[in-house]
Amino acid sequence: MMAGCIALPAAAQDTDETGIAEIIVTAQKREQSLQDTPLSVSAFGAAQMNARDVTNIGNVAAYVPNVEINSGKGDGGSTNAAIFIRGVGQNDFIFPTDPGVGVYVDGVYIARSIGAMMDLSDIERIEVLRGPQGTLYGKNTIGGAINIISSRPGNELSGQVRTTVGARDRIDVEGRISVPLIPDVLAIKIAAASKNQDGYVIRPDGTDLGDINVDAGRFAIAWNPSEDWTVDLSFDASRIRQNGSPQRLSDTFSFPGGLYDLYNAIAAPLVTARDGLPAGSLFDDRWVSSDRRVSNGTGPTRDKADVWGTNLTIAWEASPALTVKSITGYREMDAEIQVDMDQSPFPIIHTDEVQSENQFSQELQLSGATEDKRLNWLVGGYYFRERAHDVNQTLLASGLYDALELLPDALIPLVAGVPCPPPVAGLPCAGGAGNPFNALLDLDVRPQTALTTNNWAVFGQASYEVVPALTLTLGGRYSWESKRYFIDSIYPNSGRIATPPTHDERTWKNFTPKIGIDYRASDDVLLYASWSKGFKSGGWNPRPLTPEEFKSYDPEKLTAYEAGLKSRLLDGLMTFNLAGFYSQYKDLQLQTNSVSPTTGGLILTVDNAGSVDLYGFEAEILAAPVPGLDLNASIGYLHNEYQSLAAGTGYPISNKLPKAPAWTLALGAQYRFDLPGTMGGLTVRGDLSHRSKTYHDPANSLTIVQPAYTVVDARLAWTSSSEAFEVALFGKNLTKEDYFTAAEFVPAFGVQNMVVGRPREWGLQLTARF
Repeated sequence: MMAGCIALPAAAQDTDETGIAEIIVTAQKREQSLQDTPLSVSAFGAAQMNARDVTNIGNVAAYVPNVEINSGKGDGGSTNAAIFIRGVGQNDFIFPTDPGVGVYVDGVYIARSIGAMMDLSDIERIEVLRGPQGTLYGKNTIGGAINIISSRPGNELSGQVRTTVGARDRIDVEGRISVPLIPDVLAIKIAAASKNQDGYVIRPDGTDLGDINVDAGRFAIAWNPSEDWTVDLSFDASRIRQNGSPQRLSDTFSFPGGLYDLYNAIAAPLVTARDGLPAGSLFDDRWVSSDRRVSNGTGPTRDKADVWGTNLTIAWEASPALTVKSITGYREMDAEIQVDMDQSPFPIIHTDEVQSENQFSQELQLSGATEDKRLNWLVGGYYFRERAHDVNQTLLASGLYDALELLPDALIPLVAGVPCPPPVAGLPCAGGAGNPFNALLDLDVRPQTALTTNNWAVFGQASYEVVPALTLTLGGRYSWESKRYFIDSIYPNSGRIATPPTHDERTWKNFTPKIGIDYRASDDVLLYASWSKGFKSGGWNPRPLTPEEFKSYDPEKLTAYEAGLKSRLLDGLMTFNLAGFYSQYKDLQLQTNSVSPTTGGLILTVDNAGSVDLYGFEAEILAAPVPGLDLNASIGYLHNEYQSLAAGTGYPISNKLPKAPAWTLALGAQYRFDLPGTMGGLTVRGDLSHRSKTYHDPANSLTIVQPAYTVVDARLAWTSSSEAFEVALFGKNLTKEDYFTAAEFVPAFGVQNMVVGRPREWGLQLTARF
């Protein structure tokens, strides 16, 4: 019989009175204790997330080894979730590129990183799976997967209201109510949240970058028409209106072959006069503020996203040995991301990206177990369809074309050594009204693209206890994916065609198997080892500026070997989990440079241009040595080393992957004690998160390397004896650590910027429950 009550019990729980409480996860698409799951998995319940002020998916990485989650990466803005697990992720947010880590909400895949920095207000738990999950989860889980499980309507009338106020006018208001309409049969739940906070990087016009302005809501129905059926229907929506990522210009460069010097000589005087800048202004270090929380940018900056979706999950227990489950999902996303990448008064790099996307997915599962539980099996089929559209207005060294048109003659040589003005017609010299060579320095570009994706898959996995305590797992997934891509790109100032209207279609087939073995050494110790594969979808160069740069690339592939230990120690007062891994990461999708065979000029494409070996480990400890005291610690180590790298990348083979710090560390301690009589109890908590040196681009640009840093948080909470009321005071980044979470170095335009990490903050939180 399936769970007959409305609310399911599976959750990542806190410690109980006698030790570490059992943590239930669904990482293998069936309920298992975390300690019985032969994978490297971290899980957090709602109470654990609230104690750490985890408000969105990006906050999770601080507490999980070998995981990086940041916004703002690749100009994707503050709603962009750039997720990396064990060094594998997504360097670009634009549509032809795909994530390397899959995000799932109640079993439904979220295809795009824009809008994925989602609110976690009404969540039962979150699971982070490390390593390729190609068998059960499919494409784009080459680095791992993140499962977000929403809270289900309960069988009793209950609710909660929570208000948080804090630094920089933070005001969060959250509420939810669960109402049983027919006891044990039908219940509904309504949840809503509004979160607002001023930013911490200030521009000359007073615009505050890094602000929070999110409204979110969710409606869920849980229906149990009989003991054998459950039906869950939910609808969620989010509205985001923010000023943009907390970026600032950190340096400017004159780079050989770049446009920095030419722009300052020709275009800067025109822009200075046009925009009313101080006389003699140039794009240089004068716009680099000594204060990390001040930006001199004046270009448009805005992050706008409207995201909604609906899920329908139907499960039928046909017999004690067979369960049938259907998971249907539909989602839409509309976003506009305006980025002033140079963060100066000059329009060196400005982008205005308008995206729209919708997706439909359907998964059917059949699962079961033999009566003696020696065999657990699952087979299924999957279909996914996505339609996406993108229009991007990009200003690159804007004003340069206009300035060339105003020159009295063709004074600017486009090829070294050419005399200008030209003694004979046809020599490549720019300048002067109507000169066709001016168009070669018209870099403002407006591409529009459309993408249609269809993915089909069949999959299965079975675990069989060969002999007592020894279990063998075999699984595999066959995926077939078709993508159609369209691009039409022009240079609007001169009317020159960048990429004429072009269609292309590619089809890829992949088989992602898994072999695993685990041994129950005792009731408290599980040993396991596995071999598995995953892939990240192929695509097209996302930003071609010429027809020759419009080029497709194939999927990335990863093969992982993992061995680990799950253990309960000290009579259940402690858990210790350890996983070691070695991964072969092939066909990396990297930007490469080559020479055009027709024009002899430089062309930039994305190719499968490298392979990397990665190895490391994750260790996690939970302990409850005495009643009321909870301790947690985790540490991750990651080493990566290129085995091959195409010469066209321009990177030395000794380079390291971006977003792959060698060491990640998290420590936490929480102590709860009762006050006299009916005065309730106090809970004191402290957390520390550490990251070692981190590169932020594949080139390993030394000027944007983030040194090792440590963030310390603390929380003090009073809870009433009935647990109906709670008052909490918390502080984040108490030591005022200066760090940045993302950075870009664009030598062709002399631009270097960074996304500034959150400063010290405080908050007061009031919670009422019934």
